[in-house]
Amino acid sequence: MAKDTTLEVKQLIQRGFDHHEHGRVHDALSDWETAHKLDGKNPQAKRLVEFARKRAAEVEAGQHMPASRRDTLESPIPQFLAALTERKSDKIAVPIEGDARVASTINDRSTPNLKLGEEALSSGEVLLPPLPDRPAAPDTLEDLPVHAEDVRASAIELVGECRTALGENRAGPAALAAELALQLAERAPPPGVDDVVDPSRALFERAFRAFMGNPHSCPIRAIPTETLADHGLDERAAFLMSRMDGMTSLADLIDSSGLKHFDAVRVVAALRRAKAIDILPPLQ
Repeated sequence: MAKDTTLEVKQLIQRGFDHHEHGRVHDALSDWETAHKLDGKNPQAKRLVEFARKRAAEVEAGQHMPASRRDTLESPIPQFLAALTERKSDKIAVPIEGDARVASTINDRSTPNLKLGEEALSSGEVLLPPLPDRPAAPDTLEDLPVHAEDVRASAIELVGECRTALGENRAGPAALAAELALQLAERAPPPGVDDVVDPSRALFERAFRAFMGNPHSCPIRAIPTETLADHGLDERAAFLMSRMDGMTSLADLIDSSGLKHFDAVRVVAALRRAKAIDILPPLQ
């Protein structure tokens, strides 16, 4: 293939990535189809065309929802933390993945009853419409009137939910429970719950890896990096996203990130939950 054609294919693929992360899926598809026509043997172009055609069909059928402010790393935690300050038997609306919200009841604050993700849906809980505008729930426990035993009970409940969901192959709820437990530990007032959460880190990593998916798959950006802060994601997420080229597998991305493996896997799981990345199948 001529050098000029090779460069053009590379530029078209890269321009398609830019279209895709800004939500212009049809423009991305057009560029990737052009690249594939120029180089029919290019496995990356072929894979991207297949992905974009499927995504375009999902968008047209209303089956794919773009990332929203509710699909964030921190979205479940503020109301869950606020729930710890509520009176007994008050109903707490806990956001879950997607647009639906699940009504969860903490009947007894010493034995919280938190249902997450698929478990909440399968248990017959009522799906609520999006909540009306109201002040954001507190996202810190430092100044909230919570009792240490309530925080500890909640941490124990979340660890148990993670273990149960993972055992039932419900990776989404398992990873969400793990994230909630970690954030609870990070924000809990003294004496904290590290003794409950730290021994479960191996369990949490399994949950994050299960939710992450095939480690040989290749991630690509699905939102602009400059909007990450709006989705509750930090500089670690931005760094990982900057290295996503559609050719580097999840495993290689994590291994070469320089982050601790646990932290890198946790961030990738958060990126998936936030719909900040899409996953391409492994290169053949």
